[in-house]
Amino acid sequence: MTEPVNLREWKPSDRSVLAGRLFTCGRPGRGTFGRDRVRVPDDVIEQWLDGLPDAEVLHIVSLLGHKVSGYSEFGYYPFRSSTEPGSRPTLQEWLKNGHKRPIAIHECPTVDARAIPPDVLDAAARKVLGLLDEGATVVVLDSAGAERTRAVCQKLGYSPANWPTDSKCRDVEAQ
Repeated sequence: MTEPVNLREWKPSDRSVLAGRLFTCGRPGRGTFGRDRVRVPDDVIEQWLDGLPDAEVLHIVSLLGHKVSGYSEFGYYPFRSSTEPGSRPTLQEWLKNGHKRPIAIHECPTVDARAIPPDVLDAAARKVLGLLDEGATVVVLDSAGAERTRAVCQKLGYSPANWPTDSKCRDVEAQ
């Protein structure tokens, strides 16, 4: 299975105990098509959804927004961001109409290949922390599941679950 790409669980670096679980991953289709600008078919989106962690209600904190060129990161899909105008359903609407799994979408739009603005980073971190405190399973999503997602997790003091927390270790992209 190639979807979801870079799915990774994160744990608090200080070993504190929160009721929820935190994951990161790349957007639907990234594992199948890489960076190609192609419309992602519904079956690939379903494969991505099926590969996400099980939860009573899965919360996705989306950092998807736009590419540096201005291209919408939602342009690959049959749905749109709730922050964009248009006739396509929003991601949340699309999920409610065609997918039985309960998923809640929380959008914090950013620009790919750019640092997350401090106010957006703070808002995303607060949203994730609030959900974790409630015992939710949370997936933070960006284009590849690497840079922007890592920034949010590190802001919260989290590190990948299966990696040592020694500061000499660095997060390395899967090849």
